[in-house]
Amino acid sequence: MYRKLIRYSNKIFNLFSIIATITDERLKPQIATVKITTAIIIMQFSNLGSLNSLSQTISVKNLKKEIPSVSTIARSADSMDLDNIRNIGIEIYARARKSKMLSSCYGMWVGVVDAHEQITSPYCKCPYCKSRIVTKKDGVKDIQYYHEFTAFILAGPKISFILDLEPILPGEGEISSSYRLLERICKNYPRAFSIVIGDGLYLKETVFNLLKRHHKHTIAVLKEERRQLSQEANKLSLLVEPKVYKVKKTTYRVWKHRVSGCWDGYGKDVTVIVSEETTKKRVHSKDGKSFEDRLDKANWMWVTNLPCPKTDDLDDLKNTVRICHSRWQIENQCFNETVNTWKADHVYRHSRNAIIVFLLLLFITVNIFNIFRIRNIKDRSIKTKIYLIELIKAGFHTTRNPLPSVLSIPPIPI
Repeated sequence: MYRKLIRYSNKIFNLFSIIATITDERLKPQIATVKITTAIIIMQFSNLGSLNSLSQTISVKNLKKEIPSVSTIARSADSMDLDNIRNIGIEIYARARKSKMLSSCYGMWVGVVDAHEQITSPYCKCPYCKSRIVTKKDGVKDIQYYHEFTAFILAGPKISFILDLEPILPGEGEISSSYRLLERICKNYPRAFSIVIGDGLYLKETVFNLLKRHHKHTIAVLKEERRQLSQEANKLSLLVEPKVYKVKKTTYRVWKHRVSGCWDGYGKDVTVIVSEETTKKRVHSKDGKSFEDRLDKANWMWVTNLPCPKTDDLDDLKNTVRICHSRWQIENQCFNETVNTWKADHVYRHSRNAIIVFLLLLFITVNIFNIFRIRNIKDRSIKTKIYLIELIKAGFHTTRNPLPSVLSIPPIPI
C-alpha cells in the first residue's frame, strides 16, 4: 500500500518533481533540498511521528546514503522557503480541482477559518513562543510556553482540503493572524471559495470588509448576548413564526431576519439566522437497568452578509443552516484528525520556520492521502483511515528502499 500511495501521488500530482522548487538558505549544501523534502514527506506519509523514528529506520535499513540524517533535515527546515512550499499546495489544489476530486459543500464553495494551539511546554521555548501564567491545583503559578496558528480549509462532503496556515506571533491575537492569512488566501486561491465561515471572534467589521473587497461573503457565529444584533434578533423572533423541519432525529426551528442599523461598525444590512435544534437521544436511565429518551437542545445564531433570496423557500433555509454548521469541519477533520491521527501536535524542530515547514508539508500529505483513500481504494476490507494508515506504515517498514526516485534535482551551488 505504501508503494501504491507513492505512485499515485507522483502520477496524479507529480509530487516528487514539483517539490524540486523548494529551496533553503544553507551555504554550499552537500545534499539537495529536494531530497530533504522527500524524506520529510515519506516520514509523514508513513506516519512515523518524529525524526527520532525516522533516524531509527535509517539505521535499521542502512539507508544513510539514500536518506539525509535527521540533523540535516532539521537544519534545512530552519531556513526553507515557506512561499515555495505554499506554491506546492496551490499546484496540488489546482490539479485536484481541475480533475473534479473536490466537491462543493451543499452547492456552495465554503472556506472555514479558525485557530489552534499546537504545543504547550513549561520549559521548551523559542523567541516566537507565546507565554501565559497557569495556576496548578496546589496554587503554584507557573509559566507555560505555547505556539498557536490559524488555519484555513475548504469544506466538503467527503474531503476537507487544508489550504494554508499562519502563526500567531507573541503579543498578537487570532484576528491579527487570520487577517494576514485571509489576505494571502484570497490572493493565492481567488476562485476556490465564495463564503468564509468563522466563530464569534470573526464578527468584526474589518473581517467582513476585507472579504467583501475580495468579493466573498462571510458567516460568523453570534455569541455575545449583549450585542444589539442579538437583542434585535431575539425580539423579532417573538413576532415571527419559525420554519420547522426535521432532519433524521433533530428538529429545527429556524428564524431568518434581515436587520439594519444595529451594527454601527459595519454600517450595512445583515441577515441574522436563529436556529433552535432539539435532538432526541436514547440513553441509559439513572438506575442503569433500562433506557429512557432524552432531548438535547442547542441554540445557534449566525450573522451573514449573504444576499437575501427573493422567495422564502424552506429548502434554501435548510441549505443555509447546513452550510453554517459546516464550520465544525475545521475542528473535526483538520485539528482533531491531524493531531490524533497524524501527530500534528509534535514539534519536529522548535523554531518558527521549521514548525510551519513541517505543518505545511503535513497538510499537503494529508490532502493527498484523503484524495487517495476516497478515489483509489476499492478494497472493501479497508473501512477506516486508521487501518489504511497502518497498512501504509507496514509497507514502509517492509520496503527495502522506501525513498522514491526524485525525477529532477536542481544543481547544487558551489
